[in-house]
Amino acid sequence: MLISETKFYNKPVFQAAVLVLLFIAAYWIPFSSLYNTWTTNDDYSFGLLIPFISLYLFWEKKPYLNEIEFKNNWFVFPFLIVFVLLSIYGILGSSGHISRPALPVLIILFAIFCFGWDFFKKFSLPLCFLIFMIPLPTVLDRTVGVFLKNISSELGGAFLRFFGYSVHVSGNVIDLGITKLQVVDACSGLRFLFPLMALGIIYGYFFEKVTWKRVLCFIATIPIAVFTNVLRIGIAGILTYQFGSQMAEGFFHDFQGLAIFIAAFIFLFIFGRFLRLFPPKGKKSVPTPFTGSEINDKNLSMTAFVVSVVLLVTVGFLTLNTQALPPLKITGGIESFPLSFDGWEGRSEIVDPEIIDASGAEEAFSGVYVNPDGKAISLYMGYRSTAFLENVNFFHSPTVCLPSSGWKTISQKKRIVKDVPVFGSLPVIEMVMESMGQKNLVYFWFQTKSKVSEDKNINRYHLALHAIQKDNTHDLFIRPITQVSKTESMDIARDRMDEFVRTMMKNLDIFLKKNQFEEK
Repeated sequence: MLISETKFYNKPVFQAAVLVLLFIAAYWIPFSSLYNTWTTNDDYSFGLLIPFISLYLFWEKKPYLNEIEFKNNWFVFPFLIVFVLLSIYGILGSSGHISRPALPVLIILFAIFCFGWDFFKKFSLPLCFLIFMIPLPTVLDRTVGVFLKNISSELGGAFLRFFGYSVHVSGNVIDLGITKLQVVDACSGLRFLFPLMALGIIYGYFFEKVTWKRVLCFIATIPIAVFTNVLRIGIAGILTYQFGSQMAEGFFHDFQGLAIFIAAFIFLFIFGRFLRLFPPKGKKSVPTPFTGSEINDKNLSMTAFVVSVVLLVTVGFLTLNTQALPPLKITGGIESFPLSFDGWEGRSEIVDPEIIDASGAEEAFSGVYVNPDGKAISLYMGYRSTAFLENVNFFHSPTVCLPSSGWKTISQKKRIVKDVPVFGSLPVIEMVMESMGQKNLVYFWFQTKSKVSEDKNINRYHLALHAIQKDNTHDLFIRPITQVSKTESMDIARDRMDEFVRTMMKNLDIFLKKNQFEEK
């Protein structure tokens, strides 16, 4: 069927244009979060180029449109529904680590659902290439970053020893004797790795015709990224040793990074030339020139298109409705929480604003309370007045934060504190920690105005439920800690914590009802 004989709303180009616009509108919040990461995090600044490169790849492959049999594919529909629900949970539950990685997967699933498997096979490269625009989740980012830092430090030290320098490597610190070089996060090589991997795919597509050579070009970018980062650290060490520490700072540091990335591309190019020595040479297939009048759309029905529109409008509607909910502010802020109640006397502690922001809270309270027996409990509360919608940070779990601060986890389990005001039974994570020979008992949990959980993922689910029901709420992270003296049992410490939690929760409820208001 010629395209001129098809109604305009059945044309693939029309449907694709409508779906792209609706997709951007429906997922504007995670897209905005991505843009913020691209413009503020140097490790992922290359992400800004990925959509444009993907668009160029689409344009370069447009002649294949003549060969595609457009056909709705309902096999992927259940997977599409799952990822739409996950994206809603991520956006309304304030989880960028779920909503942002879901974007390229959703784009791929919508493309297959509406235009068929044949379309995906022909345009899989530009579609899958969009994966590179997504930053790694924080946990993976830290894990990969630490791994690369350790490798780069050790190999950087070996590089310097090869050239006759006496160095000592301890962790990510390279001791040159006259000075020390610290391989910080920015020097881990992560900044090279992902853009170079993307570059490897582009290089393989344009300069290699055989699949196995293209795959090797991609795989080779990983050791090239590590090697060039080691080269950068080694050169920085030599220059620092010869000319002083200023050679590893400021302009010289940034210039070395640019020069080494160029060197990485040269190594990739040399590797590509090396592959040319091996058969087969391969020939790139040349599709029929695109005319725009021979698109085979006879099997393209409106059903999948209408279903996709309904799904995207639903996501957009839920997001916009939730955005309209005003922040729940506290008169005087959460830091005005009472320092004296029911026999407990406290003193407040100042919390660094940067720590508050990094922890995922908008504002925080920190104080130390002492009971009549002289036993102390340290209380930290993080408060979010705008609890919905994806945020750059979310409340951090002490299971990660405390061990990274040097505390050793002795035990960790779920515990139920009974007879707690508002919630009745309060689920908490109980941790027994040790720091400098001193045992500490730690509780923590997350709560909205009517729901509580010891798991932040369940807390996000609660936020999503509040959002869908348009039931405005705050979100709180609460963490009391008490020292366990050598003369008391753990049960006595638990009883003290339980008593404090019940008393504190009663006063927190009174405090919020008295001081909380909707900001207009």
